[in-house]
Amino acid sequence: MKPIDYIEPLSASPIGISLGSSAIRELLAEGKPHRFPKDTMIFQEGDSAGGIWLVLDGLVKLTRYTYEGREIILHIAEPFLIIAEAAVFLGRYPATAISNSDTTLLYIPKELLFSLMEKYPTVQRRLFASMSNWLKMLVDKVDQLTLNDATARLIRYLFSLSDPAPSGKAGKPITVELPMKKGELAIMLNMNQATLSRTLRKLQDDGLLKVNARKVALINIDRLKRLSQPPLL
Repeated sequence: MKPIDYIEPLSASPIGISLGSSAIRELLAEGKPHRFPKDTMIFQEGDSAGGIWLVLDGLVKLTRYTYEGREIILHIAEPFLIIAEAAVFLGRYPATAISNSDTTLLYIPKELLFSLMEKYPTVQRRLFASMSNWLKMLVDKVDQLTLNDATARLIRYLFSLSDPAPSGKAGKPITVELPMKKGELAIMLNMNQATLSRTLRKLQDDGLLKVNARKVALINIDRLKRLSQPPLL
């Protein structure tokens, strides 16, 4: 597909609605499309950042590695999410991006980005909103990793996949879809895969959720909400 072919789904997405049709058309017309097969490194932590990336289709894994080589998954970016927007101001990418499936990305050089920001105030607002969302996500990530309870970490992550977020009151089940393999999810939640499997099985046996491949139905929202809270000291 050509970038312009994505105009309808992009326009219907939250980012597209906030940008407006004129900015979207210019973005798709002037940006540079790149196709990456699964498991291809898009950029590496520390690389010079000359622009931002917009996911058009597929999935992108954003990750960092410890000194010992252990992988820490920060996020899985889905279609019409902007990645590396802060990097154009920092000058270098703060994380590594790897295609988690066959993926199409639109590269927006910083010169084009700055030109669009001057021309369209909506681009400025969207860029800063996107950076704010990433900041919140990273703060939540820190919170997630400092929780001692694997069950709480898992439930909070599942809640983060639902839109809108559960209110905490009992109601209809909410179904979410895991954007990654369970092994990758375990890494992201700072647990091993056996612990993740046991936790999912226990929650399912207790009737709180139901797992079907990558789809997870959150059944008892009220109880799940209580279990998602950090343990009392």
